[in-house]
Amino acid sequence: MDIGAEEIAGLLARMLADGHALPASAGGAEVEVAGTGVRIAIAAPQPQDNGLVQLPIGVSHPSFGGMFAWDQAVGVPGGDRHPAADALDGWAHTVLPVFAAALLPGCDLAGHATVTPLAGGERSARVYYGPVATRDFGGLTEDDRSAMADRPPTQVVIEELFTGYALPDRPVWLFSFCARLPSGPITEVTVLNGEAGASFGHIADHLPWHGHGSVKSWALLVPSG
Repeated sequence: MDIGAEEIAGLLARMLADGHALPASAGGAEVEVAGTGVRIAIAAPQPQDNGLVQLPIGVSHPSFGGMFAWDQAVGVPGGDRHPAADALDGWAHTVLPVFAAALLPGCDLAGHATVTPLAGGERSARVYYGPVATRDFGGLTEDDRSAMADRPPTQVVIEELFTGYALPDRPVWLFSFCARLPSGPITEVTVLNGEAGASFGHIADHLPWHGHGSVKSWALLVPSG
């Protein structure tokens, strides 16, 4: 069964309205949460190898300066659910809580994010971290998962950005993907939709990595002073 961006947007709107009591409605391939300024755009699902589907999803808000915070959610085939719907479900549980905590504080999804204040010099901020998404390719332990949850690589990026870089006076979104494979480590960092991994190749070095696997996590840094 084929499924397009408009169908996914409709599914997301119903999920937000029926499951999370948000005033969400779909128009074309975009979902609007009335009265909040939050818009969520869906791009066409992209089939990958082995039945996987990559689903681009972006969140926007007036404070983002007209930009969307994009993610490439991945869905896997299985059961009666289309892999694009699987991608949407994974995104809703690991990425959307970050934006819900910052922009939709009355939503129950906000409870799945962690909020941390940061201060240094003449600036301060609040950082919203989402749940980590891990995959075990063989040998990962509970110690690995606990370490990933306690100090995800994205947190390392945030701390280094805050202390060592000039940042805009508006929200900064980012995510990291780190993996240890038989072929070697992989580190990917995306800041404001741009690739920044070359500067942050060390961000997962503190994790024990007893086996092969990956960890991905999102964050939103919102200046507060």
